[in-house]
Amino acid sequence: MNRQHVTLLVILDLSAAFDTVDHHIMLERLKSSFDIQDQVLKWFISYLSNRSQVISVNGGTSKRFELKNGVPQGSCFGPRLFVLYVSKLFQILESHLPDAHAFADDNQLYVSFQPDPMSGQLSAVTVMENCIDDIKTWMLNHKLKLNDDKTDFFIIGTRQQLEKVNFDTLRIGDSYVTASSEAKDLGFWLDSQMKCDTSVNSSSYFILMIESLHQISPC
Repeated sequence: MNRQHVTLLVILDLSAAFDTVDHHIMLERLKSSFDIQDQVLKWFISYLSNRSQVISVNGGTSKRFELKNGVPQGSCFGPRLFVLYVSKLFQILESHLPDAHAFADDNQLYVSFQPDPMSGQLSAVTVMENCIDDIKTWMLNHKLKLNDDKTDFFIIGTRQQLEKVNFDTLRIGDSYVTASSEAKDLGFWLDSQMKCDTSVNSSSYFILMIESLHQISPC
């Protein structure tokens, strides 16, 4: 922003990411990319194998069935396994973008550009759309699914620089997504001018609620 640039930020939305991890691909990735062999590999196999689940509705319980995909959610190890599973994805990101951030299945892609001249905008959009195309192809080959319609994007900059931006849609696979004025990422609301008003107001509301509860609490 200090260099009179704006930033195109895309927040990817994955569908049931932890549940769709393919165990065979996971184990091959551990061997080929991280040189995990022998007894250590057996530990991973044991951790992923012989897991099952049942569904209970209104007192009725389904038959137990084996889980052949996914890593355990709510565990300490599950997110780490997922990060190892998608580690190759960063090679794709690095081939298109100068930088990206990820926290387990939450991924943020961004590219900065000068809104004037128009060629800077077109270049940024093309780079981002091509990157997302390659991400979708990689995910399809690795049993992961990107939610095109739920993926958010917005443009960050000063009010003066944002007025120069002439696009408000981005192609995400086969869908066109309209730019948002704000989006929630990792529990925090981000907005185009980084004022964070929504997050501040939300936090203030909960603080007031806690203070009210404290006043009526006997403790």
